[in-house]
Amino acid sequence: MLLPLVSACGDSDQGTAERAGSQTKADSSGGGTKTDDEKDAADEPTEDDKPDTELAVGDTFRYTDGVKVTVDRIAKVTAFGEFDDRPDADETAFRVTWTVENGTSKPVDLDSWGFNPQGATTGGETKFIYVEKGSKQMAGRLAPSRSGTYTGEYSLPKADGKEVVVEVARMDDAWMKSDDAFGDEPNWTGTIK
Repeated sequence: MLLPLVSACGDSDQGTAERAGSQTKADSSGGGTKTDDEKDAADEPTEDDKPDTELAVGDTFRYTDGVKVTVDRIAKVTAFGEFDDRPDADETAFRVTWTVENGTSKPVDLDSWGFNPQGATTGGETKFIYVEKGSKQMAGRLAPSRSGTYTGEYSLPKADGKEVVVEVARMDDAWMKSDDAFGDEPNWTGTIK
């Protein structure tokens, strides 16, 4: 009896995508008569046609309760301190930087979120590494109407390329009580730069 309930919940949407640099369909219409080329271009798939959970670096995912997450960048780590974890010679160290905005009326518990980057070229499991310089670990609570920018540092085998997909799992108590919590998790794809 629990299985149908979970299946039904799995079909719900956790939120919507806000694509970086894209215009709304109303803004892009422009009015007037369209040429055949413009009509053909309008029929091609656009960023807006992608599932809301498939995002690019720079895009924002807005949860149904008003919390927003943006994966800002994926960058190679080149500077290491004395006590930092250095990658092996056959690995690339990288930092994922993301921003969380609390658009709700209550604090958001940041300790129960998960950010999971994986290789997107040929697969590839990443390893968490400790890098102090430039790092901002996500922890504590985020007050209403506030935002914070955080990082996670990882390494990926060079053989697995530079494309990374970052899946975000939100598991704070307030969200897990929501009917929308069991939809597909958002994920961002980008290149280590």
